[in-house]
Amino acid sequence: MTLNDYVKFFELCDSLPLEMREFHKRLCHFFPQYSELDIDCFVEVLIGNNAPFCRIQEKPQHNQQDSNAQLSLIDITTRSLDFRDCKLCFVDIESTSSSVQNGQIIEIGALIAQNGKILDTFDTLIYSPFVPEEITMLTGINATMLVDAPKVHDVLVDFRAFLSDCIFVAHSVGFDYSFISESMQAYDMPPLLNARLCTLELSRKVILSYKHALPFLNEMLGINTSISHRAFADALTSFELYKICALCLPEKVQSIQDVIDFSRGKMNYPNRSTSKASLTKHSTKYALTHNHIVNLFQNS
Repeated sequence: MTLNDYVKFFELCDSLPLEMREFHKRLCHFFPQYSELDIDCFVEVLIGNNAPFCRIQEKPQHNQQDSNAQLSLIDITTRSLDFRDCKLCFVDIESTSSSVQNGQIIEIGALIAQNGKILDTFDTLIYSPFVPEEITMLTGINATMLVDAPKVHDVLVDFRAFLSDCIFVAHSVGFDYSFISESMQAYDMPPLLNARLCTLELSRKVILSYKHALPFLNEMLGINTSISHRAFADALTSFELYKICALCLPEKVQSIQDVIDFSRGKMNYPNRSTSKASLTKHSTKYALTHNHIVNLFQNS
């Protein structure tokens, strides 16, 4: 699946619930490798690959005579997950190019968080025989550092197991999500199907700023991660940014799907859900209670 495929795929998810046959009809062209499967197997394969789908049973409105009649529907699981309790995987990658066709991933950093607490981390360089000079200047990563690093395929297998069924979260999520997924498909692995959330889109809805680039917000909000353009550091900054954004969400936002919809402008909301004074209060409170971030990488 390409970047454009994912846009259409997640737009289709917005139309759920759907009757199983209609669901299969609309999605099967995204997955030609599963085209020979019957509808039940098709659904189970997608769910087995961590797509955020579930089966529900509903009485059809047009059939009132048969009280036992049930209609099999496919719905999205993220509507029933409280955003405070679900597991989120914050991810960032560094790569030698902006496309899988012209480059590869050279670093993946990720952390799994729940209720604002980090549960697990993933941080590794990836072997590449060549790193463009401009990438070295941006990230500090050079080919010498990657000589003994694990190969791309092995890292992708490990990362997929680490991600499991978590919500995939990143700053400008489309790039990281699609690059990782296309890399997996290049090694004959299934595409990523996890639900995803973009902290760039979310921050634009709640943070009053003329810029929403991660390094800028890192400094502006007092997150102060001392390293940027390295995968784990940026994943950590995205996590801390998300916690600030979560303080500013409207009260009606309860599920993780509400957060996703809110970030994408799918819910009605004020022009900004927080005032400048409110944001200052939140970010000041944040900075006072997270001073350990400043020295986290200096002491590593």
